[in-house]
Amino acid sequence: MLDLGSLNDAQRDAVMHGNGALLVLAGPGSGKTHTITQRIFYLLEREDVKPENILVITFTRDAAFSMQNRFQQLSSQILPVNFGTFHSVFYHILRESHVLNSNQLLTEAQKRKLITPVLKEQIPKEELQDRQNNISDDALNILAAISCFKNTENFEEAKSKLSMEWQSHFQMILEKYERERKRVRAFDFDDMIYECRKALSDDKNLREYWQGRFHHILMDEFQDISPMQYEVIRLLAAKSANLFAVGDDDQSIYGFRGSKPDCLKRFAQDYQAKQISLNLNYRSRPEIIRASLDVIGENKNRFFKELKASPDKEQAMYDREEAVTIRAFSERDQQYRYLISRLKKPPSEKKIGVLFRTNSYMQGLAVRLNREGIAYTMKEKVRSIYEHFAVRDIMAYIRLAAGQNDRASFLQILNKPSRYISREALGAEEGMPDYQKICDYYRQREVTPKTAEVIRRIEKWERQMAYLKNLSPFLAVHYIRRVIGYDTYLRERAGSRKEQWREWEELLKWLGEDAAGYETVSEWMEAQENYSKNLEKGAAGGAEVPAISLMTVHAAKGLEFDSVYIPDCNEKIYPHGNMPDDESCEEERRIFYVAMTRAKESLELLYLTGTKERPRLPSRFLNKLFKTYSSTSSSNSQLSRYSSKASATFSYSSSSSMKSSSGSSLGSSGFS
Repeated sequence: MLDLGSLNDAQRDAVMHGNGALLVLAGPGSGKTHTITQRIFYLLEREDVKPENILVITFTRDAAFSMQNRFQQLSSQILPVNFGTFHSVFYHILRESHVLNSNQLLTEAQKRKLITPVLKEQIPKEELQDRQNNISDDALNILAAISCFKNTENFEEAKSKLSMEWQSHFQMILEKYERERKRVRAFDFDDMIYECRKALSDDKNLREYWQGRFHHILMDEFQDISPMQYEVIRLLAAKSANLFAVGDDDQSIYGFRGSKPDCLKRFAQDYQAKQISLNLNYRSRPEIIRASLDVIGENKNRFFKELKASPDKEQAMYDREEAVTIRAFSERDQQYRYLISRLKKPPSEKKIGVLFRTNSYMQGLAVRLNREGIAYTMKEKVRSIYEHFAVRDIMAYIRLAAGQNDRASFLQILNKPSRYISREALGAEEGMPDYQKICDYYRQREVTPKTAEVIRRIEKWERQMAYLKNLSPFLAVHYIRRVIGYDTYLRERAGSRKEQWREWEELLKWLGEDAAGYETVSEWMEAQENYSKNLEKGAAGGAEVPAISLMTVHAAKGLEFDSVYIPDCNEKIYPHGNMPDDESCEEERRIFYVAMTRAKESLELLYLTGTKERPRLPSRFLNKLFKTYSSTSSSNSQLSRYSSKASATFSYSSSSSMKSSSGSSLGSSGFS
């Protein structure tokens, strides 16, 4: 039922908007779902609007079901208002219009299966075996680029998302993949959008029919729309122009799949749309709102919003815990130990979110929590960190040294590092290859400096494996990396991609730290197996509903937690990668903003200072936070941040001063 009394002034203005286009800029925690639901009831009270002529679109099935359920719960009768995701709406249009003749929707696994043979055709045969473990990752990256192209029709932008190695092959791969897809008479989510726009553009009768079906279109999370989706909506709404678009350009974080926050500005310009800002945040403490606005305010390409806490949040009494805290640690392991100490005994009835930029960093903590028996949940289905090709290579060495005669593992590390051993030298026999037989193969050939070197390397490898057998897990990882030469192999593989090598090096450093927690290889391997099983379940620790959630920032969007921790607030993580351009940096800042605004009561931002030999820079997104609340000289404040003792702790409290951990003042301040 319509309840105007439950709305604040801005929400009421939006709900009671008349005909024509309206852009509702809805900040975090501003009650946008309630506003949309009340807008539907307001429209239904008008005599000229029928429920079947209202279309409500959002981005995920969960959101569509949630919106529909909330509407039905508040309604006194079942009303045929149309709810759905963009993809389900477009699919319905194609099916009902008899444009789509296939029922087969490709899963991600099926798409990878289609594209993998296409990729293998582009790899030289002599490199194929060494790159076998990487093909799956390459397939995911190229499928993401294809998705970007289908959502934007910008070929150069899509191609730029790939490594230089694959960019030159992208056109050919795209064409061959599309031929394969059509051959098996299948389609994916992106094809729904592309084909729907084509059908509505080309067929006037079809276009006019669907324009007559939907007189009012309400869209949630409008900032996540892609240019192609925007074009379809323009075609559907060309007759009535009754578009109610709710979104927040500051929370547009899906550029990797073609979303463009510029679509909000296009919408405002194309329709001369009226704008209303929902500026009351019902979620977060005032200090969290102010700190997050300090961060996002650095973005240039955005709508200005003057957000503030709702009156109940302004007047609420909180415990002594600071609202926003910035903590420094010399190394990631120290950061993990701090998080474990905080998560061992979480406050009762409190929801805690630990948010990460990537899955790999998230799993670094998950493995430790698993070892400590601390209950947690993981929203995303992710591949175990132990499945990373570099970890698999290290474990192949360890398994073989432990006496597990696994031919596949032997082949996996045969030339990692390069030993110039050919496949022919292994013979056609099944089972574990024999070092001496491989040497004999080369002794029987013409003796050259190269064959002599191959024999020397094989004999050295055999001695190394015998020595490796007696090492603890931690020393084994170190030995494989430094003595056997696996680090050298990875450096050569990375080539000029220094950032790639650093990423692999960080992973192997973590692996060594993980190994240090176990006395024997068998214990470590058992723990890996248990972790992978728990990962499939999405939880660990045995609790039915753990209070702690680990997830990437993208997965956390739309959620809220009493307390939020954001680890690794460093350059190259926030923003992700090396030297991002201005547009990419603004999206990365939006990702950081989304993470901050998930917090209701407390927010902790953690960063690494590194060591004297390898210092680390705090994220540039923290700069405004330091600058705004510190009036000390830059030399003192900067030096404290790079202290190897990691003793610097900064807090935003409800008072006007910011203090260090020592206490000294640092300054003032239907289709679903």
